[in-house]
Amino acid sequence: MVRINSNTPTPRWGEAEEFTSLICQFKRPLTKAHQPKIHYLFSSPHGYVPLNDFTSQTPMRLTRRGADPPHGPLSYGQYFKGITDVISSDRYRPLIVATAKHLAKDISLSDIEEILVYTEKHGSDYHPARIEVVVNELRAAFVMNVAATTRGKARLCREFEVLECLNSKYDFPFLPRTYFQGEAFHPSMVMFLADWFEGYHEFHPSLDHKDNSPKLVLWDTPGNPCRLSRSQVWQIYHQAASILTLYYDIETFEQIFPWHHAAGDFVVKPREKSIDVKLVTARQYAPMLERSEGVPVQEALLFFLLNLSIRMRLDRLDGVGDVVWADDDCVDATLEGFVEGLRTNDYKGAIDTGFVNGFLQYLASLAKEDLSNRLHAIIDACDQAAPDMPVIMDHLKGHISKLHFALQNLRDS
Repeated sequence: MVRINSNTPTPRWGEAEEFTSLICQFKRPLTKAHQPKIHYLFSSPHGYVPLNDFTSQTPMRLTRRGADPPHGPLSYGQYFKGITDVISSDRYRPLIVATAKHLAKDISLSDIEEILVYTEKHGSDYHPARIEVVVNELRAAFVMNVAATTRGKARLCREFEVLECLNSKYDFPFLPRTYFQGEAFHPSMVMFLADWFEGYHEFHPSLDHKDNSPKLVLWDTPGNPCRLSRSQVWQIYHQAASILTLYYDIETFEQIFPWHHAAGDFVVKPREKSIDVKLVTARQYAPMLERSEGVPVQEALLFFLLNLSIRMRLDRLDGVGDVVWADDDCVDATLEGFVEGLRTNDYKGAIDTGFVNGFLQYLASLAKEDLSNRLHAIIDACDQAAPDMPVIMDHLKGHISKLHFALQNLRDS
């Protein structure tokens, strides 16, 4: 049994009607005899290999702590079957609708030649699979985010709603489109289908054996990551800061948070002379400070910037190792990206005319002690047992000095 929810209510910003209208476009009857071929590919140290009897019975690692869901361990065979149950429900109609929207063309089930399902990675809550739907000579690439634990399911359902709302509220291309949410049973798994950013990869610091210092690398080739240039690294931090600022609501103080470089939340695609950055997730969208408490707009935006300046510098070696701190270039790139985001929203009319210039003057007027007090307030509100905290505290004094110096030059940005 499978339950599909392809139109989660979004009471704050209105219901999504596009899915329903797309369904109505499909007038051709489905041919019951046609069943697309489905291939399951298992990630291994040697690349993707077809699922076999042995790997089908292999238990999946569901959490970093090794805890199993209430129904016990989940095998890869059960994982693939759950995904298949969801995408094939109602004679594949939700998948057909998603593929038609992705390819911007009308298709029927008989047009789908094959479906390839790849295991990709395992996080603390999600177990995403990449799904490729082959239609004639075209391929539509999706991600199916899957959760099997109680905590993972709750977070996945919330994220689906957040992505739906943000894509309805903002006309930006940085977050994946969502298509439908479904649930498989025996064992129970909750999942949702969204766009896969083709050609985009995670980036993480890795030790450079020449000087034993961490350098940012792009994980575009398994086992052989590509080291990024200083200019490329600057562009990544700049664009990531700009993206988060674009989604910041200056009226309600709502923002996308938490996000983590170590979790691979941002992905990048190198181009000939530039870098393109996307954000693959939005776990929550809520204010850090409550507007009802009379907090001024400038103060809330300052707290957003200060928190952004710290979080942008945190990552883990190779994504899973020790927590590391980015160098001072990250501060300059983050600030410029932040200002770019504000300027873009100013141009779009989302911010009152003159606000940005006034805010930049306000930032330049802040004393180092002002920054220190607010940054300590942010840190005091964090989980003190978090693994990031010792690294933040070790670098906080230098970060405050660098940030204060950089803010003096924002007046004329």
